[in-house]
Amino acid sequence: MSKPSISFWIISVIALLWNLMGVSQYIQQAYNTDSFRAMYTAEQLELMDATPAWSTAAFAIAVFSATFGCLS
Repeated sequence: MSKPSISFWIISVIALLWNLMGVSQYIQQAYNTDSFRAMYTAEQLELMDATPAWSTAAFAIAVFSATFGCLS
């Protein structure tokens, strides 16, 4: 049995960090934090508020499944 190369671990860590940033963004959007609202204009916030629930659910499924996939 051979061990994974160092490039495997580097890519794995980068992918995990990328997916954790996605989880963080989803949580900020879902809980509508003040720091999240401060990043956008009123028009952009109106568009985000009009986003359908299925789109938000797909976002959640994507970021959490990718993060768990990196950990397994």
